[in-house]
Amino acid sequence: MIFAIGIGIGLVAGILAGMLGIGGGVILIPGLVLLLGVEQHTAQGVSLTVITLMSLVGAITHYRQHNVRLGVAVWIIPSAVVFSFLGGMLADMLDASLLRNVWGALLIVVGIVMMITGRRSVST
Repeated sequence: MIFAIGIGIGLVAGILAGMLGIGGGVILIPGLVLLLGVEQHTAQGVSLTVITLMSLVGAITHYRQHNVRLGVAVWIIPSAVVFSFLGGMLADMLDASLLRNVWGALLIVVGIVMMITGRRSVST
């Protein structure tokens, strides 16, 4: 049963990541915590590991479709790498229930903002 749930979580996360450009954590973390009973910190670690591989595949696919602006990525990558390390250290200092609440609140806020403002295209 755990195997089937894990495959299902991966299926949904993979499809949505490829289709919508999301990292997959939106599906992976709640799925691991709520369906498989994984502790919040561990779920986030597993999610980041899975997302790394999913992102690589997605980036290659989008690069082949000419959907990647390398000039933009070059500026974002260094700060994202540094601050993901710092964010991981901060997450380790927080209690799992607080981390879960912060994660849930962030998802709600981002969802509301996206529904209200819609997606705006920026040309460079």
